[in-house]
Amino acid sequence: MASDSRQQGINQIKEKALFDCERGIAPKATTDQFKCGRCGQRKCTHYQMQTRSADEPMTTYVTCVNCNNHWKFI
Repeated sequence: MASDSRQQGINQIKEKALFDCERGIAPKATTDQFKCGRCGQRKCTHYQMQTRSADEPMTTYVTCVNCNNHWKFI
């Protein structure tokens, strides 16, 4: 029912959404430096983000690959 130009716009939006979905989130660093408190495994991914003022340390976010447990620390 939509006009050709509208249908083309919808298709472009769908293609962009599919591309973003397939690409997924940015890869995270994998390490055995952290130990999961839930399952005890050492397979974890982590990333750091500056969540507070610049003169304070970065916050580290860790996710267990085995049980998907999340935690953070400063």
